[in-house]
Formats: sequence, structure tokens, C-alpha cells
Amino acid sequence: MKRLLAVPFLLAAMAMSAMAQYPFYSIKQLQQVPAESLSIADTLTNFSANSTQARWTLQTSRHNGDTVSTVGIVVVPPGVITYTAGIWTMLLYDTAASNTSWGGIVLRIASLADTTALKLGGFLNVNPGDIITLTGVISEFPTSRGFSTTQLAPLAGRPITIIGSAPLPKPIVKNPGDFYTGLFSTGKIQYSTGEPMEGMYVELRNVTVNNKVNLGRGTFSVVDALGNEISEYDWTHYFTLGHGTTSLPLYPADTNWAKLYAAMGNGLRIDTLRGVISTSSGSEGPRGYRICPIYPGDIVVTTNPVPPLVSTHRRNPIIVTPNDTAAVSVKVTKQTNGSSPKTVSLVYSVNTGVFSTLTMNYQASDTTYLAVIPKQSANAVVRYFVQVADSFGQTVKLANSSTNTGIAADTSRGFFFYASLSRPLTIQDVQQTPYVNGRTPYLGAVTSLSGIITADTAHIAFSPVTTGSTNAWYMQSTSQPWSGIWLTTADTTTQKLMAALRNGDSVTVTGTVQEQFDVTRLGNITAVTKISSGNPEPAPVVLPTGTFAVGNGVTSAEQYEGMLVKFNNVTVTDLNPTFSDDTEFNVKDNTSSPVVVQWSGKYKYSNRAADSTVGKTVLKVGTQIGSLTGIVYYSFNQYKFVPRTDADFVGVVTTSVAERTGTAMPASYGLSQNYPNPFNPSTMIQYGLPTAGMTTLKVYNVLGQEVATLVNEIQAPATYTVRFNASSLSSGIYFFRVQSGSFTAVKKMMLVK
Repeated sequence: MKRLLAVPFLLAAMAMSAMAQYPFYSIKQLQQVPAESLSIADTLTNFSANSTQARWTLQTSRHNGDTVSTVGIVVVPPGVITYTAGIWTMLLYDTAASNTSWGGIVLRIASLADTTALKLGGFLNVNPGDIITLTGVISEFPTSRGFSTTQLAPLAGRPITIIGSAPLPKPIVKNPGDFYTGLFSTGKIQYSTGEPMEGMYVELRNVTVNNKVNLGRGTFSVVDALGNEISEYDWTHYFTLGHGTTSLPLYPADTNWAKLYAAMGNGLRIDTLRGVISTSSGSEGPRGYRICPIYPGDIVVTTNPVPPLVSTHRRNPIIVTPNDTAAVSVKVTKQTNGSSPKTVSLVYSVNTGVFSTLTMNYQASDTTYLAVIPKQSANAVVRYFVQVADSFGQTVKLANSSTNTGIAADTSRGFFFYASLSRPLTIQDVQQTPYVNGRTPYLGAVTSLSGIITADTAHIAFSPVTTGSTNAWYMQSTSQPWSGIWLTTADTTTQKLMAALRNGDSVTVTGTVQEQFDVTRLGNITAVTKISSGNPEPAPVVLPTGTFAVGNGVTSAEQYEGMLVKFNNVTVTDLNPTFSDDTEFNVKDNTSSPVVVQWSGKYKYSNRAADSTVGKTVLKVGTQIGSLTGIVYYSFNQYKFVPRTDADFVGVVTTSVAERTGTAMPASYGLSQNYPNPFNPSTMIQYGLPTAGMTTLKVYNVLGQEVATLVNEIQAPATYTVRFNASSLSSGIYFFRVQSGSFTAVKKMMLVK
């Protein structure tokens, strides 16, 4: 017993002796954060959104940015994890006997690392089970996001030393609900129970394939019996379709996985799903923690066949009157290696009453199953779903029109529904839903709607500016919730009629009710009737920006989709909040979370410094706006805000996050050493420009990652002094670089707290 207890102390002593130049911490000490911080992260609305978070460090290592020494067991050696940095990634475990939490960390080289030196230092010479010592820099990726992963970048020139060996740890059995409760994207990331598992091998049991997340990369998500969802992530060449051949040519994407993924259907049972818990960047980052299978045996598919697939819901008529029955049909398909349906049922309820069940009969003429809901009295509301059972006792449902198969099959997220109406539809009828799936009850209906034009081609671009933006036109009937709607058509004749409309026109428009990436709209417009002109626009609804920091379909935000909304006293807080769209920026009022401003309107303001050359007024972090009016839109898993013209920006006061002064024109380019140096928490940086030009001043950490942009604009010839406040950064060495025209200069500075 005494000899066993002495082993960890001996290893630690050996590690500290070999690396006495830098402070030694165990992997658990590097990873663990206070439980109170994670509890706060659990409560923050939209904490993981794809934008800079003021409190993102709640889930980051307390040693972020520090150079440290540590010791660990190699769990996954180099050459297996291929999603980033090629062969230069591995997984380490704490050497403590009990690793039930905070025990794993990703070891990945920095982007500008000297791979020759690392190779000579032994990076590629380790095997699973080796106990190694090393020195490296702690960082988080992606930077300044609420879903970052702690990683350790080894220092080139500091050898990796093998000091022993140990048995590989067994996976820890967990449930999807430990990482995410509910279905994406309206569920909730569980930081308090998920973060302790970051970098650790876990095992999920008895889960069901819910959706194919990224077809190009070959990823999928699963749900447990309670409806909690977690996504798989393509970390290794064994489970990827799209990145193995580019990041690691010696290990191309696995052909067996390509075959299995192509045959994989929603509802496929997985007995065991093992993998390392990590996060991802980009548009899929808000999924939070993801499970990353490593080796082929990490996914074990059940022997039960895949249950039938239910799809292609139709209701005839879509708009139901008290004189109509409602014929509901679906397609039920036997999937590859799947089972056939045993029973197909239509389950419906009237006015929230008890559910009744109708048998759906097979129609050979169109290969659908059909049942008819009886006539209902005026204004009765009918909700319904389809349920299919196979001979193995497996049941699947189709409950609403969501394109996300997990939500579409989830009756807790809503039903198909309609009202038995003896009057024409209104915008409110088309838009309003009591369910968090956010879907219109009249999808596919051809109808006429009336309202006041609130955005024409003089206010919003005729064509979308980016893939995630909107275009003209919008119409609104009142200032009450559910009263606005997007209008669009590809028919050139009708587009000419629409182009003649102006804000304030009272119109009736005929088209088809559609959902475009979860935005309800009236599309395929065939007729436009102008009733009158010069009417006042419906008054914008005054709301806090945080109203829209929620997932799709949440009533508090969804009810304003397509409507005019006003924010008072907001500040620009982020010039580049969206990973894939550099035209968007964030604004925030004094009491709420920020909202993304989407650039579709025709106004002079821009978040891009280069746009100053085309006459735009460039916004900066800190720009204050007295009031900002616009239309509520939704794209890429978040609500967005669309101002229309300059008139929607009231009381714009441009300030800057940095203090800058310009003095006499210098004779040559130059960058001075910052002062004071070392500093805490702020320092002054001075540089000179003899000629005008596009100028950037940026700060980087020792990994070469950008941590701050202090200047990004065209500047006149002068000597400039910029204050850099590093209160949000950890102690350590940083580099600041100025670039203007062909001139570039870099200097080092030290932050000491």
C-alpha cells in the first residue's frame, strides 16, 4: 500500500525536478475551475452564442496564457486525432489514480510552432500508456467564446521525457443530459456537469441517431430516452468524410465510415458511443460539448433494425373551414436494413381535449397513409401527430413541420395544428404558434394577407447581401405581436409590382406560406393589390436587446419575427461576432445581452474599417446609439436585427475602445517600446506614420493567437499613442504588431498581475 501511494509523489518529484524552470501543475489543476463559476454559466442566457462573451472565462482554465510544466499519461498518441494540426495532437490524462473529472487535456502544437524542434524533442516518439513530462503554454480555443476547449501547446526546444508507463483509463459512463438538456438549438448546455468531462473519455449507452449534423464531414447527433441531444464530432480519420485527406494525407477518411454514414438513418439505435468530450468552433459551436469517437470500436450499433421513417406530411385543405374535413397523409418508408411499419396512426385533439386515434390506411395510388379528421365547429383548434410502430416495439412520431428531425418527432416541442376558420387568414394566423418549434400552422397554403409595407427596395436590398441575410419586402398589420411577415418572390413580373410599393402603402398580397430557414414568409407571390398610400407605419415595439438572446421559437422573441422593433440607448460591443459573416456586429443596451445586427439595410454605417474608402461611417467598439430601429430576422441559429436606413440610427456618437492622439507627422515609420513595461493592467503604445494608409495595431499571445485589435482603419500621417487595457488577460508575454502599407513592426511586452 505504501509503495502504491508513493508512485504519484515520485512522478511529481521527477517532473518538477526536470522542469524546475516553470511552475508545475497537475492536469487536474490546469483544468479545474470553481463550481460556482460553472453554475453562473448555466444560468446565463445564450452564454455559448457565436459571439464574444464578456464572461466567457467562467469555463476557462485559471492558467490560461501561462507557461507551465506538467506530467500525464498518453491516452491518444500523435497521428490519430486529425481534425486539427495533423499528426501534432494528442490526449493526456492526469496520473492520479482516480480520474473521474478534470482529468484530461488536449495537447496541440501552436500554429507557428517549430515542428522540427518538436520532433527532435520527442513529440512523435510516445505511445499509449507512456507517462511523459513536458512544458507548454495553456490556451483556449476558440478564443473569447463560451464554448472553448482548454489546450496545452508544448514549447519547442523543451524535450518531452518518458518517465514511466501506466494502464490506459477506462471510459466513464455518462448520459447526454450531462452535457445538453433538450434538443438543439432550444435546449441548454450543462456547464456544471459537462466542463469537468472536457478532454476525458466517456461512454454513452442506448442512444438513438437523431440527425445528420454536417453531411460534408460525416457527423451526427444522438438522443437518449429523455430527449437530450449530443452531437458527435469528427476528430479522427476513422470517423470523417471531409478533413482527413487535407490535414493528414497519410491517413485519409475511412471508407468503412463513409459506407456506414451513408446508410445511417434517424432512429438508428446505438448500444455504445465512446469518445473524448470537446467543443468546436464556427456555426456548430453553440451545440456546446460534443463527443469525439477515436477508434473504430468506439461506435457499437444495436442489432435491432432501424425503425420506419415518417415524412412528407400533407393536409388537405391546408386552410380548414367548419365545412371541411381535414385529410392528413404521410409517407412511411422502410429504411435500409430497417423494419416495416406494423401500425400507422393519426392522433388528434380538439381544443386541448383528450387525444383520439384514427387508423391511417395505405393508399397504393400515391404510396401514402391517409386518415381524415372530422369537421369541427368554428374557431375550434385541432392539434395532431402521426405515430408509427413496428413489430420490434419501436415507435416513431412526426409531430410538426420542423426540418430538424429531432424536433419534428418531439411532441413536447409542438404539434401540427390548425383552427377551423370561417374568415380569411390574417398575418397573425400565419405567424402565431404556441409551440417552441416556431413553425407556421399553414405551411404550404396559398392565401392573401393584408398590411402596411414597412420595408421596400429603398430600405432593404433587393438581393440578400450575404447567405445569412434578408431582402425586401416586409409587411405589418398592427403593433401587436405576430403582426409582421417577410414577402418574397422570384417571379420577375410580380417583382416589378412589388418594386413599385413604398413604405406606408396598404396592400393585399397573395402568395404561398413558407418557412425559409425557420423564418415564416409569404413567397411565390402572384398578386399585389395596393389599397392606399401614405399610411403611417405601425409603431415599433420598444424592447431590450436581450429579448432575442434565446433559441429559435421561444415565444418572447418569435412573436416579433418580421416586425419593427426599437432598442434605446445601445452601444456597439463587438465588430465581428459571427464566425462566417464579417458584415455583422453586436449592440447591447444597459441591462441585457447583445443582439446581432444584420447588414441588409441601405444605411451609411459599417463595421468594416475598409468601408471608409467608399464613404461609409465606420462604427467602433464603444459607439453609442440613442435608438436603433429595425426588423427582426432569424438566421444561423440566432435572432438578428435589420435596420433599414440612416433614419433608423438616431443619436450616433462614435467613441473608441482605445485612446488615440495624433501629433506632428514623423519623418519615417516607427514603433516604440510600450511604456510602462512590464505593466498592469494598461500600457501605452506609440507608432509613427509618415504617409496615410490602412493601419492595424494588434496584440497576440505567445501562441500567435490574436487577443486584441486596437486599430483597424485608414489613418493620416501622424504620431499616434494608443492605450492598451489588458485587464481581461492573464499574466504573461504578449506581442504587439503595427502594420501600415508595406511597413510592419513587432515588439514584445509583459503583463504582470
